Amino acid sequence: MKDKDIRHIIEDLLPLYAEGMLSDETTAWLEKQAKNNEEYGEWLKLAKEDLPQTELEPPVDSQKMFQKATRKLAMFQIVFVAISFLLAVNTALINESFGFILWYTVLGCITYLFYKDWKIVFYISFLPVFLWSIGSDILGYVRGHYLEGTTIIELVTGTLFGSVLLSFIHLLFAIIGCIIAWIILKLREG
Repeated sequence: MKDKDIRHIIEDLLPLYAEGMLSDETTAWLEKQAKNNEEYGEWLKLAKEDLPQTELEPPVDSQKMFQKATRKLAMFQIVFVAISFLLAVNTALINESFGFILWYTVLGCITYLFYKDWKIVFYISFLPVFLWSIGSDILGYVRGHYLEGTTIIELVTGTLFGSVLLSFIHLLFAIIGCIIAWIILKLREG
């Protein structure tokens, strides 16, 4: 075998030698070559030594990258919440509109596809309707649109119960949208 060929073979075997992954015969052959050649012997010594640890500078500033991604995500969240409030005001059952059935199903579907989290769907579909319903009842009370003889406790419990019930009705359709999105994701996976 030519000296040039031996040199290339040793270069190829050095990483395996350093990790102790060579067979006993190959290790013995390599060490024999290192005894006969000073340069090969130096290579074997260097292969056994640990490399100095140096810190590498990433080509991208990760902090800026995460801030940018966080800003975009926050923007999407604001848009979803705004859409949710608009849907609550414009298509709520109180307005005698049944368009909320379609829109809350779509909202639940899109929200689940985006976040893949049931809790976010709950927050985006339940809370705006709940808050809007309470606000609407308070505004009605302030304007004098309530039954005479109604105590404040009856008003508060009625407002809370009605707001929760109304919100659960809207949440139900958002959960249906969620289930549709979950089925879509499962069909994509397998």
